[in-house]
Amino acid sequence: MNEQWHTHTVNLADDELEHLGREWLLTNGTGAYAMGTLPAINTRRYHGLFVAAVQPPVGRMVALNQMFEQLVLTSPAGTQTIEWSSCHFQQDDGQLIQAPQGNLLLRRFDRGLTIRWVYVFKHIQFIRELILHQNEQAATVQYQVSGLMADESAVLRVQPMLTLRDFHSLYQRADDFGIDAGVDQIQIDRHGVDFPGVQIKCLGSTFAYDPDWWFGVSYPADAERGQDHKEDYFLPGYFETAINPGQSAMVEVQVQVRVKEDQSPRPVERATHLQPMCDALEKFAGDDAELLAIAADDFVVKRTVGDRTLSTILAGYPWFADWGRDTFIALPGLLLCTGRHDEARDTLAAFASVIRHGLVPNRFDDYDKNADAAHYNSVDASLWFVRAAHAYMDATGDQDAWRDWLEAAVRQIIEGYIRGAGHDVRMAGDGMIYAGNDRTQLTWMDAKCDDVVFTPRQGKAVEINALWYCALAQTAERLKDSDKQAANHFTKLTQRIKRAFVKTFWDDERRCLRDHVWQTDDGDQEHADRAIRPNQIFTVSLPFSPLPQTKQRHVLKTVKDQLLTDYGLRTLPESDPHYHPFYSGNGFDRDKAYHQGTVWPWLIGPYAEGVLRAGKFSEESKTEALGVMMPLLNEMRDRGLGQLHEIHEAAYPHRAVGCMAQAWSVAEVIRVLDLIHSK
Repeated sequence: MNEQWHTHTVNLADDELEHLGREWLLTNGTGAYAMGTLPAINTRRYHGLFVAAVQPPVGRMVALNQMFEQLVLTSPAGTQTIEWSSCHFQQDDGQLIQAPQGNLLLRRFDRGLTIRWVYVFKHIQFIRELILHQNEQAATVQYQVSGLMADESAVLRVQPMLTLRDFHSLYQRADDFGIDAGVDQIQIDRHGVDFPGVQIKCLGSTFAYDPDWWFGVSYPADAERGQDHKEDYFLPGYFETAINPGQSAMVEVQVQVRVKEDQSPRPVERATHLQPMCDALEKFAGDDAELLAIAADDFVVKRTVGDRTLSTILAGYPWFADWGRDTFIALPGLLLCTGRHDEARDTLAAFASVIRHGLVPNRFDDYDKNADAAHYNSVDASLWFVRAAHAYMDATGDQDAWRDWLEAAVRQIIEGYIRGAGHDVRMAGDGMIYAGNDRTQLTWMDAKCDDVVFTPRQGKAVEINALWYCALAQTAERLKDSDKQAANHFTKLTQRIKRAFVKTFWDDERRCLRDHVWQTDDGDQEHADRAIRPNQIFTVSLPFSPLPQTKQRHVLKTVKDQLLTDYGLRTLPESDPHYHPFYSGNGFDRDKAYHQGTVWPWLIGPYAEGVLRAGKFSEESKTEALGVMMPLLNEMRDRGLGQLHEIHEAAYPHRAVGCMAQAWSVAEVIRVLDLIHSK
């Protein structure tokens, strides 16, 4: 492990199972990843030593679930076999057991650019280190055995444990594996599946063909989510390497997925790739620069758009691809604050090329790498695109990009919203945006299960119209010298919106903003959702707001008093009858709680920015903003092992749930740290 990038060390004793809820992540810039728990026991179907992206950045296949590792030790006292691995199995009474119990020998866990586990058995030390190859569909597992005495020898046996399946599915035994075994390598395929094969080699070893099955490996994290949670592992045989008396040995197992037409960039050392990011982050993140550089880089990948290979941002691991809303909320923190301006431009270009009727895709398809396979059911992705476009221009002054295509993309969005875009997105007579119906979920609060929309926000949503106002104001400002007619038109629209905004959204009794306002189907009656939600915070955080400053301060106070937690903003206050304190159970129950109290870390970004803007970036406001950011930064430093979750439960102690690594959670921490230090 490159010690310069060594961000976490956890020393363990026999109670390491208390760390089962702590998950680590490795990525390599292609959408491929490795993920697991600190004690090296897989607890969900998405865990694996290598999950390849066979249609980068999507099409994920579990190429290597685990390795079963044995050290056959011979000494004057006899021969014994030491096992370093462990899996979960569920007994008939429902109790989980670990077998084998190699986890009991774990003494240290290291996380940096690689993942390293250090095991100790008496005087013998066993190290497993996992490395993903940057920009390649390949991984290496390195083993080091040391401490053998002069009168001892050993044989290291490592057995690949395989399913070769889609990462969302589970695998039960079937006679569909094909194996081509050589002296020190094997080629493995699964017949009848649309995935490439895997090559596994261990130079200097001997492969012994000895097929075996482990049945009923259990994933308790999946069971907790109400999902099927058992599958079978196929072990094709083992690589065997002799270790001479009194010597240490290094053994390398390489896993390569045979991806056709791989257009990934040329491989590069990840440390070399990350160094410029680290340099940029050191200016405002200090000792946390390496931690934040790795975390930010985990989400940035390449996508083929037409005949170009451009950049994009994955929303979260393990299960999200690139979503428009998430991408452009995360872009300033992940790419602009880290100095990756070319990739920021390319990300904007990737989505700009597929704008349809003023709409930026809500997401690209999880199984199709082609940008044409996109979904457009979002009202805010386009507005976040405009926000990110102006942030890019402010950071770079890239007039060539603005003149050649970016201005056209921004204006295409604005003009599409004025005329009326798809999915019932249209501008009302008062200049504000009206979108959707009670069967759609077009905003970021988009949970839906079994045709039940849990947070229907049809009509005029408060943050949508704050973003719309800001988009018009920023674009008018940027066009004032080059196109005065358009600038004046957009400015007049902001004036119309400003006159209507307070009348539409202000709740004088609660001293805050209504969440959304809509009309009945016949248009005769207007309804307002008076629930206190965090969406109103954007009227305080955005650089142009339709809300008077006195009312902005009331909004900030309401959000602080009723929604602020250490890990972000709740989506409902505890007093609301629809509040859900916990995020658990089956998919329906979890979706029901998703935006009904659950805490979202990314919202700490607009809240902290609101504190700064309301305080006019005074030292006092900077201290307060930094204070609300620190719990999340501490989470990354400690329990999060370098990453931030998608969500936390609403009730104390705010258990981390959802995706174990979320782009906008990390991005907003970086962006606000930069904002605090740059003003």
